[in-house]
Amino acid sequence: MKILIVTIALILGISIANAGVSCKYDFLGNYVCTGTGSDFGYRSEQRKDFLGNDTFKDNRGNRMKCRTDFLGNYVCN
Repeated sequence: MKILIVTIALILGISIANAGVSCKYDFLGNYVCTGTGSDFGYRSEQRKDFLGNDTFKDNRGNRMKCRTDFLGNYVCN
């Protein structure tokens, strides 16, 4: 029974270890992340506009815009 439990734990541990993301800057200077392992197919991107505001978006429909306010706080909506 102990061998079965250890085997199941190892299998689950290996499948969890396969999740992840790989990130790099593209030729336009955008920070692009793509899913690896069990997260294959996921993609997110961060862009900076000419005012210094950041826009985050992914292929699941999530979006967020961030900026630095006049007090120096990084504010996202």
